[in-house]
Amino acid sequence: MNKGAFLVLMFGILLSCEKNEVNPSDIKQLGYGTSFGMCVGHCKNEMLLKLGTVIYSRSGWNNQVEPISCSENMTQLSWDSLKKTVDLNEFYSLPEILGCPDCADGGAEWLEIENFSGKKYKVTFEYGKEPEELKRMITALRKQLEKGIHCEEF
Repeated sequence: MNKGAFLVLMFGILLSCEKNEVNPSDIKQLGYGTSFGMCVGHCKNEMLLKLGTVIYSRSGWNNQVEPISCSENMTQLSWDSLKKTVDLNEFYSLPEILGCPDCADGGAEWLEIENFSGKKYKVTFEYGKEPEELKRMITALRKQLEKGIHCEEF
């Protein structure tokens, strides 16, 4: 092998070892929700957010509870602002389950992020006990979920 080819090969190996930073613009959609296991009625509140749309849904644990859903528009500015509230490298480094979600009916919260390549990652944690790495995003998502709490009731 000549020196030029060897140097090109070594340079390629070094570049491939660099840490890849994950860009918030890679987020295709966000899922967020809460649930309570020992509950009657609409015990699960969820929303799916993506550019242009927020879909809210509420459901129970059985088919006796009629699911409710509604949607609203989401502006580009709101979507971009929300995506900037999370460091994706920190998010992907979190374990999938933190603490004991919904133990002793304390409730659970979760955040799932899907990127444009189809990769999904979900972190579930105890209700009201978001990890520090997600604090800004979860605070924003809780406010957004409040907007849909009465959807389709009137």
